[in-house]
Amino acid sequence: MGQIVISKRGKDVGRAYVIAGFFDGNRLALADARRFNVSCPKSKNPRHVQATSRFVDAKMIAAIEKGRDIDHGEFWRFLTTPEESV
Repeated sequence: MGQIVISKRGKDVGRAYVIAGFFDGNRLALADARRFNVSCPKSKNPRHVQATSRFVDAKMIAAIEKGRDIDHGEFWRFLTTPEESV
């Protein structure tokens, strides 16, 4: 949980998500803090996403594990921060 992934297939190609958990079988539960959040995540096949080397910070991971929704502004601020300064 907490890894940033990029969609490779579907209507959302190129959109960034954070892995918020897993559904039954082999489906990922993805959140983008806008349309899909931890309380109502998007289901996606793991073969249809590209993993990145980035993870959200410990504060966001703790919120995800507790089932609390991610703040949209904080999530996008994290995504737009250059990787070197994270």
